[in-house]
Amino acid sequence: MSPPLRTSDRLRRGAAVAIIAIVSVLLVIGVTLLPLLTPVYTRTVAGLFNPQERADLSRERSLEMAEEVRRFVTDPDSETLPSVVDDREGFDASSVAHLADVRDVMISARVATGVAAGVLAIAIMLLLARKEWRVLGAGLRGGGYMIIGAVLLLGVAGIVDFDGLFAGFHGIFFESGTWTFPSGSLLIQLFPEQFWAVSAALWAALIAVGAGSLWWLGGYALAHEGPHEGTRA
Repeated sequence: MSPPLRTSDRLRRGAAVAIIAIVSVLLVIGVTLLPLLTPVYTRTVAGLFNPQERADLSRERSLEMAEEVRRFVTDPDSETLPSVVDDREGFDASSVAHLADVRDVMISARVATGVAAGVLAIAIMLLLARKEWRVLGAGLRGGGYMIIGAVLLLGVAGIVDFDGLFAGFHGIFFESGTWTFPSGSLLIQLFPEQFWAVSAALWAALIAVGAGSLWWLGGYALAHEGPHEGTRA
């Protein structure tokens, strides 16, 4: 039978579990966002809602402009968006300013994902070196449970009031009034509400898969727990 852990050891392990859970959640959120930022995704999903019928542009030109927006918000070296597109109003100053804010958020998310990956990798190596499988497993499963709970809660909120959820999400990252545009703006015509509803549902599904992966990996770690784990200081 393993001797009881000292208070300091319990606190250290509790902190380790919390850190692993939090960084694993951040990592899953960041990694699952990547497929939604690819050219293939933008072209495919934007094309589902026939942007040419709203934008007064050809289908190919509409999808080309959608790709320009995607590139602008993901590439800090991207050129600014055109104010005129084929003799119609393009992206005005307020649209470009909002998309620049989006780009700042995307860059920050990319950095946070990289930091989370690094912290998680270091934590895993340290715990494996100490053979603390239970701590690792509890942290990974804790992250999985946190994600599942959040996905369920946000899913219900989205079904009940998607507009409210959409506004609340934007309110976290952007100042009020900087992310709303008239229905006739090119940005709204290229990316209507349906685009964001599909994207939110797909992102939630990918995050749920990530949560399942964390849960499975946590179970794998717990299954490898040694009979005397907990004796190390």
